[in-house]
Amino acid sequence: MAPVFLVGMMGSGKSSVARRAAELRGATAVDLDRRIAVIAGRSIAELFAEAGEARFRALERAALASLVAEPGFAAREIWVATGGGTVVDPANRAMMAANGSIVLLDVPIDELCRRLREDGGVRPLLGEDPAGSLGALWRAREAAYREHARVVDGVGSAEGVAVRVIAEIMGS
Repeated sequence: MAPVFLVGMMGSGKSSVARRAAELRGATAVDLDRRIAVIAGRSIAELFAEAGEARFRALERAALASLVAEPGFAAREIWVATGGGTVVDPANRAMMAANGSIVLLDVPIDELCRRLREDGGVRPLLGEDPAGSLGALWRAREAAYREHARVVDGVGSAEGVAVRVIAEIMGS
């Protein structure tokens, strides 16, 4: 099976689902945000604060390009959890489409807000009005999320969503 790129809003479960799907399939999982943080030696929140979104997106593009350029990447089963905004760059969408399958984890805004409240992590683009910010981000990114993607309901446990994504990819 070719690589699978999970896309979706922050809080949609991309990292958890990638890990669980990889476990179920005996494959590898990669978290693109973690890869960026390791390469840069800073957290995502620090990168946003210090360099701004444009610089972060350039680092994101470079991290994705280095991942897909790894020898044998396209021939391996690898589950890649992308950052919520990875899709805003057309070059990223093209790289993902050329090197594997793209799956959008579709989660309603109210569920995203609930998950993000529970998570408590720093989300640089969330602002003071999480529901309003998430709604605006969704509207701005929806077409990019859906381009080339298969859409899977992202509500439920990581295991349940992973099973649905695997079924979608395997064609059952």
